[in-house]
Amino acid sequence: MSLRSRLFIAISLVFLLIFAGLMTVSISATKGYLEEQLSSHAQDAANALAHSLSESLANSDVSLAKTQVATVFDRGYYQSIVVLTATGSPIVNKSLPLKIDNVPLWFSNYLPLDPSGGEAFVSAGWRQLGKVIVKSQPTYAYQHLWRTSVQLLVWLGLIYFGSLALMQLLLHFILQPLRLIEQSALAVQRKHFEQIATLPRPPELARVVRAMNDMSRRVSEMLDAETAKAEDLRRQAHDDELTGLANRRGFELRLNELLDGDLQFSQATVIVVELDDIRLIRESHGFGECLVLLQLVARAAQDVLGGQQFTIFSRSNEFAFSFVAVELTTERMAELATALRQRLIHDIERGPAAGQVSFSMGVVYFHKDDKRSDIFARADLAVESSRQSGRNGLMVLTDQHTETSSLGSFGWRMLIENALAENRWMLVAQPVVSLTDSKKRIHGEVLARLIDAQGQLVPAQEFLPMAARHRLMPDIDRALVSLALARLAVARLGQDEDESENMAINLSPQSIADQEFVAWLVERLSALKDAGRRLSIELSEFGVLRDTEAAIGLREIARDHDVKFGIDHFGLDPQALKLMRQLTPDYVKLSGRLIRDMTLEDRAGELLLVIVKLAHTLDVAVIAQNVESEAQIAALVAVGVDGGQGYYFGSPE
Repeated sequence: MSLRSRLFIAISLVFLLIFAGLMTVSISATKGYLEEQLSSHAQDAANALAHSLSESLANSDVSLAKTQVATVFDRGYYQSIVVLTATGSPIVNKSLPLKIDNVPLWFSNYLPLDPSGGEAFVSAGWRQLGKVIVKSQPTYAYQHLWRTSVQLLVWLGLIYFGSLALMQLLLHFILQPLRLIEQSALAVQRKHFEQIATLPRPPELARVVRAMNDMSRRVSEMLDAETAKAEDLRRQAHDDELTGLANRRGFELRLNELLDGDLQFSQATVIVVELDDIRLIRESHGFGECLVLLQLVARAAQDVLGGQQFTIFSRSNEFAFSFVAVELTTERMAELATALRQRLIHDIERGPAAGQVSFSMGVVYFHKDDKRSDIFARADLAVESSRQSGRNGLMVLTDQHTETSSLGSFGWRMLIENALAENRWMLVAQPVVSLTDSKKRIHGEVLARLIDAQGQLVPAQEFLPMAARHRLMPDIDRALVSLALARLAVARLGQDEDESENMAINLSPQSIADQEFVAWLVERLSALKDAGRRLSIELSEFGVLRDTEAAIGLREIARDHDVKFGIDHFGLDPQALKLMRQLTPDYVKLSGRLIRDMTLEDRAGELLLVIVKLAHTLDVAVIAQNVESEAQIAALVAVGVDGGQGYYFGSPE
C-alpha cells in the first residue's frame, strides 16, 4: 500500500473518530435535555392538578376529580396520571401505552428516554388529601431526537467527505515530490536516468531529490562512458575512419548476417559505385582531394538512401562503395538509383576534381537464397557495363531470380494459406543454455515448421521468404504463438516446473506493426497469468530498427504480462549499442558473426568484452548464437557471456 493511501486512511480514521465523538456528545446532550423537559413538563402538570383537585377531594367529589383529571389527560401529552388518597388508594388512574410514531424502533430501543415523573400533594389547609403522579408521553421528544440526529448526521457527513476531498488535494501537493522520486527510481530500475527538475520546498525531501539526481547523473555518466568505449571499439573494428561508413569487414559481416540469419525479406538490392581515374587525382592533387571525393560519395549515399528501413553503407574497397537496401520495390529502387546518380554528378562537377573524375554505378537485385559470390559477380558485371556505356554510367540488371522450387510465388502463397487454414504447423525448439551454471537450460527458441499436404516438413528458410513477400507473417506468428501458449498451458496444468518448458518466440517486424496482431497478442498473454514468466518474446535487431516505436510498445506489453523481452541477432548494426540503452531488454542474443570473429581477431574479442560489460551494467543478459566448439565456449566464458545457443548444444527438435 502506498504512503499516500496509508496517510489518507489514517487521517480518515482520525476524522471519523472525531465526528463520531461529536455526534455522540451532541445526541447525548439532546437526549438529556429532552428528558429534563419531560420531567419538568410532568411536574408542572402535577402541580396544576394538585391545586385544582384540592377542592373536589376536600368535598369527596370523586366525579369532579375524574373530570378535572380527564380534562388534562385527554390532551395526549401524558402517558399516565394517577390520583391517590392519603392512604395510598387510587381514586383516578388514567394511562396510555407508550406511543412512538415516525421513529425507527431500533432508534428508540438504542436511545430510550427515561424521564422522571412529576408528583404533587393535594391538601386543604394543613390536611393532606392525597397525591398526584404524572408521567409525560415521550412521543414528541423521540421525534425531535430522531430529527436532530438525522440532521446532525447529514451535516457531519458532508463535513467529513468534504474534509476527505480537501485532504486528497492537500496530499496531492504535499506528496508530489515523493511521486517524482518514485518515477525517478522506476526510471533508474528501467535503466533510464532522468533528472528531477523541480526541488521540493521541505528541506528533507529536497535533500532526497538532490541525492537521487546525483545518483542518476553519476550512473548515466558511467554508462555513457562505457557506451562510448564500446562504440569506439566497434568503429575501429567495423567502420572506415575516412568516411564513417562500414569498412569491408563490417560490410561482409552484416551482408552475411542478412543472407544467413533469420531476417526474412522478399527482395534486396546492392548498389556498387566505383570512382574512376581517382588515382590520377591523388598523384596530381594529393590525398586530400581524394578524401574530399570519398566523403562526397558517402554523404550523397546517406542523404539519398538514408531514409529507408534497412540499409548498409560501406566503403568496400579503396575507391569503391557498396550500398544495400532491403524490401524496396524495383520501381522505387530505380528512382533512388537515378537520384543518387544525379546527386553524384552534381556534387563531383562542383568539386575540385570537376571534369577529371567520373564514376560507374551498378545495381543488382538479390534474394534470401542467393550466394554472396553470385551477388557480387553480377554486381561487377553491372559496374563494368555502366563503365562501358560512358562517363557516370548507371546499369541496372534485371531481377533474374527463380523460385527455389517449381511452386512459384503463387504456389507458395497457396501452400502457406492452406497450412494456416488447416493448422498444419509443428514447433521445434533449439536449446539455449547457461554457460555459468553447469549448462543449465535457459529456454528453447521455438521455430515453426510447415507441414505440406503430403505430410512432409518444409524448412523455415524455404517458406518464410515467400510469407514475407505476401505479408503473411502476422498469420504465421499467430499460429506459432498459439502452439507455444498451448504447450505452456499444458505444462501449467501439470504443475511442471521443468526449465525445458521455458520457451522464446521470435516475432516478425510485419507482426508487431499489425495492430490487430498486437491486440490479439495482448489478449492471449493476459490469459497466461503466472505462466507468463516462462515465456520470452524476441525481435531481431533489424525488426527493432525497422520500427523502434512498435518494438518499445511490445517491450512494455511483455513486461506488463511478466514476459521476458530479448533482441535477437544483436551487435552488427552501428546503432546496436544505442538500441540496448534505449530499450534495455532482458537479454540480447549476439550475432553468430561476432562469435566467429572473436576467435579470429583480437579486436573482435575486445569489442565483445565491452559489449558484455555494458549489457551487464544495464542488467541485460548476453547470449551467444552459433556456438559450435569448446574453444568458443571457453572464450565466451572468459568475457562474461551468460548463455549460448548453437548446434554444439543441440539442433532444433
